[in-house]
This record gives sequence, structure tokens and C-alpha cells, in this order.
Amino acid sequence: MLTISIGPLSLPFDRFLILISFAIAMLVGYIASRKNNEPESKSVDGQLASVFIIAMIVARLIFVVQYWQEYSANWLSIIDIRDGGFNVWAGLIALLLMIVWYSWREPKTRKPFLGGAVAGFLVWSLVSVGLWAIEDTSQRLPKLVVSELNGQSIELNDIEAGIPRVINLWATWCPPCRREMPVLQQAQQENPDTGIIFVNQGEHPAVVEQYLQKESLNLNNTVMDTKAMLGQLVGSRALPTTLFINAKGELVDAHLGELSRASLAAKLERLKQSEIKNQ
Repeated sequence: MLTISIGPLSLPFDRFLILISFAIAMLVGYIASRKNNEPESKSVDGQLASVFIIAMIVARLIFVVQYWQEYSANWLSIIDIRDGGFNVWAGLIALLLMIVWYSWREPKTRKPFLGGAVAGFLVWSLVSVGLWAIEDTSQRLPKLVVSELNGQSIELNDIEAGIPRVINLWATWCPPCRREMPVLQQAQQENPDTGIIFVNQGEHPAVVEQYLQKESLNLNNTVMDTKAMLGQLVGSRALPTTLFINAKGELVDAHLGELSRASLAAKLERLKQSEIKNQ
């Protein structure tokens, strides 16, 4: 499962888990303050919110520094966190340091603050570790017959088989899909050792061809999933969704939402690292 759907809204599961963990931290901190008759219960909420915000800012800044070359061309992209560019380890270290600092600085609210912080952290860590532990490392790209723009049918697994692959689920009516197309086109040109495949979801080939010509996009491996089955099979109901598959055909990573140059570079780096480990 890559996404959580709440009505018309779809969220990546990892971001949904962070929000749920933060909400639990706030709730536990509030209850603990009331139970202990702490007069500064509101400050506990403020402390927990500060810890969360600072950890997210640190995680973002470290990621930006890591991929500064990609961000330097467009400074506004630094604050566009829709690309999901965060350094998890930097965020965790900042989180733990802030918890220690607030616990030392505010002894009167130490117990409710620690109760909330620990509860939120435990929920996030236990669910994350649990999902990692039960994850089927041999999860493979689903078997699916797609069609090329000329109408010829082909098995998706046969396209660029034997090398790492990036599979992008998209549609012409999807604004973030359209915005990330030049990024993916450049990546396709710069990474000949990685197959980048564009799987259109549910549209007619004529619509796709017209769009590609209008936008002057020269994309190799553009195929049609006319019944939009791939998203359902991989557990994503939102576009764009991008899958990262190793040379063995195993799903290594996934990204829901628009890819920036930096976030795509980070995902490609992880994909290449997984290949080195498998050698």
C-alpha cells in the first residue's frame, strides 16, 4: 500500500504516518498535562509542535544541502516540499536533541512533554520497523500487458528488462505529471543504464501523442495502460506515482506526487545503491 485515501484526498503512507504520530504526541501530551494538573499544558503543545517543526526544517535543509546542485537553478524549489525531499536521519537526530533540550529546560512540564514525545516517536518507529520487517523483499512489478502508441501489445516486465527501471504512472490531465515530464525526460537522457518507462493511465493513444507533440517531449518507452490497472495493482490511487525497480524486477522504492530534480536524483541514487548491494 503506497497511499492512504481519505475521500478525494490521497496521501503517501509515510507522510500520513508522520501526521498520525504527531497527532498522537499532541493528544498524549495534553492528556498527561490534565491528569497531572499541570498549569502549563498549553506550553506542552507548543513544545511538541516546535520539536516537530524544527525536525522537519532540519531534515529539509540537510536534504537541500545534499542536492544543492539540483536546487540552485531554482531557489523557490527549496521551499516546495511537495517533492518529499527530506533527510530522515537528520530529522531524527534533530528530533531527539530537541526532546532532550526541552526536557532539561522545562522541568515543570517534563513528564507530559516526554509522554507525548515518546508516544509519537514510538508509534512512528514501531509502525515503520513493523512494515520493514514484514515487507516482502521479493515484491515484484505486477504482470500487466500494456500497449505501445502504435497499438502493439507488450508485457510491462519485458520493457527494459534486466536493468534498473523507473516506471512513471501519469496522465495528460494531471498538472504535477505535466510539470515533472521535463525532469524525467532529462533523466532518461542522462541515465542510459536505467530504463525510464512512462505508463499512461486510462487515456487514448491519440491524446497522448498530441500532448507529446505539443510539449515537444521526446520520451522513449511511452506505453498505454488503458484500464488504469497498474495503480490499483501497486496500491496507489493518485497521480503521478513513480516506481523504482531493480534489475531483478523487485520494487525498491516508490514516490507519490511530483518529482523534482533533487528528489529524483535521491531516488536514483538509492536505486543504484541497491544494485551494488545485490551484486
